[in-house]
Amino acid sequence: MVAIIVVVLLLLVCLFVVVVLLCLCCCCLYRARRRNRQKQEEAEHLLSEMEDIENDLAEKCRKGFAELNTQIEQDSGMLELGKIPVHNFKTFAMRILFPGLHDHPVLHPVEKPRNQDTAVFKAGLQKFEGLLHDRQFLTVMLHAMEENRNFSVRDRCNVASLLTAALYTDMPYLTEVLFELLEELVNKHITRSTSKLLLRRTESVAEKLLADWLAFNLYHHLKGEPSRVMYKMFLGIKGHLESGPVDVLSGRAAKSLSEEKLMRQNVEHAKLDVEVECLDGSRAPCRLLDCDTITQSKIKLMDHMYRGLGYSLRPKLEDVEVELKSAGGGRLQLRDNDMTNEGDDDWRQINTLSHYNIASGMILTVVPRKQQPIPGQVWDYPGTSIYDFGHTQTLSCLLSLDEGSTQVFHLQKSDEGADCYEQTKTLRRRQYGSEIFLPKLVATKRILQSYIDQMFEEVFPDKTQEVPKAIKVLFDFLDAQAELYSVEEDDVTHTWKSNSLPLRFWVNLLKNPEFLLDVAKSASLDAALSVISQAFIDSCSTSESTVSRESPTNKILYHKEVQGYKSRVKDYYKHIKNEPKVDKNSLAFDSSDFVTEGEGEIFYVESAAYGLFSYAQSYQEEIKTRLCNDSLDSQQQTFEEVCYDISENLYMA
Repeated sequence: MVAIIVVVLLLLVCLFVVVVLLCLCCCCLYRARRRNRQKQEEAEHLLSEMEDIENDLAEKCRKGFAELNTQIEQDSGMLELGKIPVHNFKTFAMRILFPGLHDHPVLHPVEKPRNQDTAVFKAGLQKFEGLLHDRQFLTVMLHAMEENRNFSVRDRCNVASLLTAALYTDMPYLTEVLFELLEELVNKHITRSTSKLLLRRTESVAEKLLADWLAFNLYHHLKGEPSRVMYKMFLGIKGHLESGPVDVLSGRAAKSLSEEKLMRQNVEHAKLDVEVECLDGSRAPCRLLDCDTITQSKIKLMDHMYRGLGYSLRPKLEDVEVELKSAGGGRLQLRDNDMTNEGDDDWRQINTLSHYNIASGMILTVVPRKQQPIPGQVWDYPGTSIYDFGHTQTLSCLLSLDEGSTQVFHLQKSDEGADCYEQTKTLRRRQYGSEIFLPKLVATKRILQSYIDQMFEEVFPDKTQEVPKAIKVLFDFLDAQAELYSVEEDDVTHTWKSNSLPLRFWVNLLKNPEFLLDVAKSASLDAALSVISQAFIDSCSTSESTVSRESPTNKILYHKEVQGYKSRVKDYYKHIKNEPKVDKNSLAFDSSDFVTEGEGEIFYVESAAYGLFSYAQSYQEEIKTRLCNDSLDSQQQTFEEVCYDISENLYMA
């Protein structure tokens, strides 16, 4: 009986344990299912949010593109009329040959040294010009210079540019000299087994001479469709960047294409649709931002007032000021800095339109400045806003105030990251990763992509467009050199062609549109052009391009496009190879085609020759030695006579 009771109790205990375990299992299963359901709901919610973000981003891109395209059509009506602000050939050539210089001796008649007999000086210079047209002497002179360790890269570029200015009227001869130097350069790289490095850098006279030669021979081509497409791309980038806040001091923009120049905070702002009074008294709508400084507003207003007029033909920023016109006829001068700047003892904010309570519908105009600030007083802050022919108009970050030197800021104070990108880059990535800013870059890229695609298609056109003679001659030469040295790798000749044309010539123009167009670029626009230029460079590479989380954002942005661009580059090179051959002598350069009435000579050949002789004089012993070793006795005697006739009081160009 007891045994039965014990057995029953054990069974009850077991049953209880089973029930408890079943309850626990059910609870665990319920909690697991509930957790899974919550995770699924969270995942669905996250996906929904991501989809909303993507849709919002796509909608913003569509609206942004539509708005920008409308603005471009309004701002560039002159595109259809052919009024592209292209520099005349003289200005274009100067910026290619001597970048960064407004003036140069080759633009003026030669000046003989003091106490030098004019007749003897001119006779000596004419003899030297004759030597420059002697290919044997010219190549010996260049080799003697390049073999000297003191002959720097800057000197090599200078000599190449002076040589172009001295010989541009005899283009067939300059072409022969160039190709002879290139043949020697090819042989040098083949011998050293560095064939892919050919024309990659500018470390020789030949490489700089090639860039100058291309510029002179392609100017007619550039004045056509390429300048129109480039100008439209420039306006597109400029218009989109300026449609959002841009810090005038750091150059950071809310709608940047460059991570380095991307504004890393949200700036509250409002759009202002004001009216600008034009030169003829008419009024035109103009969109500004209430966070724009007065100088930024001045630039936008002048873009409307002087629409279709090149930047160099407009009044200088420091010579004009912005005025607010009231309904009663009153006028108020608006300035970046006056006695009303907001701030404290340590910081002062540059005045913006919101500071003056400017609202939509108000009338603004740009008028000649009636008075100038006293010495030490600052009215305008162009900051990094304007690049003038390669020079940035910089500003002092100190205001002249009675209480002492005070730091200024626009949208971001320097200690908030406006001027310390490099120092805080690593920290920012550790905190939240650079990916948090990618949507802004992607949005900008999508909006501007059509303009970039058009530019790429213009640089690498399809079979329907005629190939410029200079490009055909150059590529045929490179193919002939590859055949001569039995270069069988297609990627080697591809690299040579890429290094010689797109990377040496086109990228330079894309990065510096002010060389061809009469425009000014901002720091943020310059950064965007650098990103686009890098995409062009990557497109010409034969190596496989892979991206990862650690890759630069510009490579991530354009990775997909680069893959498509690469095939177009290959097709372009193949198309040129199949074109009929062109005689090098057909590249005759008629300088009269580029001289406008009253402009005079493009370059003074005697001045260019004088500049070259200044270098020859510095290396005359090396030149004489090489002439003697090569048994060029006649040229050696003439060179010695030139050295005797021309004074040693020379300028170094």
